[in-house]
Amino acid sequence: MKGFALLSRTAAGGTGTRGVGERKTFRLLQGALQEKARRGACPQVSHMRNVGTRSCIVEGTHVVRSPFEDIPPMAENFMEIFEKTARRVPELVATECGLTGRQYRYGELLDSTKRVARFLQEKCDVQVGEPVGILIPNSPEYPIPFIATMSIGAAVCPINTAFTPGEVLRQLRDSGAKVLVVDPLLEEVAQAALGDLGRPLTVLVTGPSRHGHVNLIEVMRDPNTGFAKHTEILPEMIAGLCYSSGTTGVPKGALVSHRAVQNNMAMSFHEDILPSAPATESHQESVLGLLPFFHAYGMYAVMMCNLALGSKLVTLPKFLPEPFVANIVRHKVEVLHLVTPLIQFVAQHPLVRPQDLDSVRVAMCTAAPVHPSAALALKRKAPRDIVFQEGYGMTETMPTNFTPLVGERIGSCGTLMPNVRAIVRDITTGEDLPQDTPGELCVKTPSVMSGYHGNPEASAAMWDDEGWFRTGDVARYDSDGYFYIVDRIKELIKVKGMQVSPTELEEELLQHPGVSDVGVVGVPDERAGEVPRAYVVPRSPELTENDLQVFLADRVAKHKQLAGGVRFVDQLPKNQSGKLLRRELQQKARLE
Repeated sequence: MKGFALLSRTAAGGTGTRGVGERKTFRLLQGALQEKARRGACPQVSHMRNVGTRSCIVEGTHVVRSPFEDIPPMAENFMEIFEKTARRVPELVATECGLTGRQYRYGELLDSTKRVARFLQEKCDVQVGEPVGILIPNSPEYPIPFIATMSIGAAVCPINTAFTPGEVLRQLRDSGAKVLVVDPLLEEVAQAALGDLGRPLTVLVTGPSRHGHVNLIEVMRDPNTGFAKHTEILPEMIAGLCYSSGTTGVPKGALVSHRAVQNNMAMSFHEDILPSAPATESHQESVLGLLPFFHAYGMYAVMMCNLALGSKLVTLPKFLPEPFVANIVRHKVEVLHLVTPLIQFVAQHPLVRPQDLDSVRVAMCTAAPVHPSAALALKRKAPRDIVFQEGYGMTETMPTNFTPLVGERIGSCGTLMPNVRAIVRDITTGEDLPQDTPGELCVKTPSVMSGYHGNPEASAAMWDDEGWFRTGDVARYDSDGYFYIVDRIKELIKVKGMQVSPTELEEELLQHPGVSDVGVVGVPDERAGEVPRAYVVPRSPELTENDLQVFLADRVAKHKQLAGGVRFVDQLPKNQSGKLLRRELQQKARLE
């Protein structure tokens, strides 16, 4: 077989998702979700049943489990679920451009995916397991090559649209992509990358091409193009080759199987976690597709889950304040997917009026930790009592934690989702730690990746001998099983051998009324080894370093003080999901 081997790592010491849970046949799309659809909307939060009352700590250990019972995976893969949804509500709008109004109905989107799938099979000779690169900004067309690729057993390989030609080249080389689907606006970036690739690669353009490549829009609209031949999709086959953000090193390609997606979609659609309802002929929810689809959050939580539900996906290729707000109002968005900078914008910017949020009942953020003050400011601005759902996951694991709909706890990334187990371990000794003690978060989940593509050494390093997956994040949990992300292990600052969390210092500094944003890194020091330095975006030019030093003096221990000083900057380097690029601050510090 060409392409990836059918790698199969089970739940890495799995959690028994069969048995009792299977006999309940998992009340989701076939059960509880259809009941929500019959009622025409998601029940109000007050009508949701409470979180399970069982203890989250496994007796005699420091292992934490979900408050929810284990459940089986979806019986069908994502493409089958999408097709059933499209056939059930073919006339509802599936995707719509928030700038131009260009749209595809579910029936049209399904037909287009089948035509593109046929083209990939017959004209591009894409075989099972081979990756197809997708370099497209968020658009109504994005799901078409995405779903088409998966439906023929090939692996989708989303590429960051902000990449330079060199970065695109690196991912194409590492992945071995056979086809690249590119937006006309990014065709020149692709061409520059292809010039150094050194091997043939088929390019398909979602519009007119300047270089003679096939126009994929014409393919998907051509009634003479037949539909794809059926391909049997096995659970262990690779659905996606998804590259990590690279915030702590060179991006690596995580091999995500269909089994992982089917498990996580079941977990995500749990009735006490999912805030949305499946579409009916009389009711359809709308969701903003602003978060980039090349990122795990935008790709899975925003695009895939909502297309499975039959929601209207309103796409925006980038953040533009006026269209962002206008589309929330126009489409009466109920579940608002956000990242930290967007939360700050919605909460603080005068362009967003309280009445603009009248339809919103849930605000959701999972891409990066949210400061409690920002979440609370958003809740205060909204004219109704909205639920703030925070989650946690990785490209390698998919979501593992989520705030239950009736268990909001600002500052926490929620409890473990069904089927997930976790343990927190001492970073130095590896000892299992009790509640309220920070250490490395390790998890077992049936939605974990199969490994890193072409990198067995890096893959092996992610699991310990007991099958626990090392997240590299420092976390703690409380007596109710709620988790709190403290930091990244590689980002901790060592001051005279003592660990200092840059995130802790950032949270303290954000309490100062003169600080708009802040990033903290360690800088070399002859006596202490490292000391903290803050890069601060001030709210006013009157703010001084001394103001902040005095502010911190009695708030944190002596070894946590800003001995490395304060630097004022206009903005902080962040990726498109709002995560602080601490490595760039560290590079900046080395040059000073």
